[in-house]
Amino acid sequence: MLTLAVKTTFFFVLVSFTLGYSQGIHGGYFNSHYVDFYQGTEKTTVILSVPHDGWKRPSGIASRERGCYDSTTKTCDWDHDCSGHKDSKKCGVSTGADLWSAKLAMEIRAKIAEVTGETPHMIVSQLHRSKMDPNREREEAAQGDFQAEYAFDTYHGFIEKAQDLVKKTGNPGIQFDIHGYSSHPDLWFELGYLIDNDDLDRGQLRRSESSIKSLAERVDVSFEEILRGETSLGGMFQAAGYKAIPSPQYPGPGSGFGGKYYRGGYTTQRWGSRDGGNIDCIQMELPPEPRRDNMEHGPRMGQVMGEFVKKYYSGEDM
Repeated sequence: MLTLAVKTTFFFVLVSFTLGYSQGIHGGYFNSHYVDFYQGTEKTTVILSVPHDGWKRPSGIASRERGCYDSTTKTCDWDHDCSGHKDSKKCGVSTGADLWSAKLAMEIRAKIAEVTGETPHMIVSQLHRSKMDPNREREEAAQGDFQAEYAFDTYHGFIEKAQDLVKKTGNPGIQFDIHGYSSHPDLWFELGYLIDNDDLDRGQLRRSESSIKSLAERVDVSFEEILRGETSLGGMFQAAGYKAIPSPQYPGPGSGFGGKYYRGGYTTQRWGSRDGGNIDCIQMELPPEPRRDNMEHGPRMGQVMGEFVKKYYSGEDM
């Protein structure tokens, strides 16, 4: 047994896990309190995170429910025993799973390893979203349940561990936060950089507000190009035959017929470079087909993402 001290924003969590190394390109595997951490190779600059494909629903962890709305402070109290009106509109919770996103991430990880020669780190939550949501603020994510809080801190502690390992390479890094959706009619790859929907449509693009600020500051092209030009991730997906936003063909939500788009959530805000550092984060909201048919689409997507990594995160001057 090996003990890892995981530092989080809120408190220190001591995580005990059994370490099992596989030889060659794949690195090691760690598991603690409903979280899997697949450690990549020493020189990788890539992290994959999968928050919403968990399947475990332990009875000892209370199920998440809508919170109580305080009209005076205009805030939600997420404690299970909160007093007041439980408001489903203002304090509702999402509990649906992003099915097959972990399997897709595994396929993507293998292809990125093949393209770059380095296997990415990967963090996966095993808890169903009805029990804990790693892509929300801690209070909403765990709603005061101690075991859910522990799992939340473990999940983000492993991300911190992975980012520390990337920092040791001396190169800039990239985290892909992998999600799924089924409710948006355009069925495009939604690449979230923390840029608001309206700002994308109006062309009001500020790199200082984006989760790839570090990348935007070190490349010799415009922010618009790196966000939605031919050399952007969306542009590279478009060239590979995928419908992606933002991209040259779909620069903003208004360019589709549904106008729906996820800009990025808690993980992208917390772990991207908007607030400093040189590790970027992109939220990837994916429609059902590539997740369901992951053995077909995972390698195709991993090829694109691997080429994106080689272009911008290889440590070479650009």
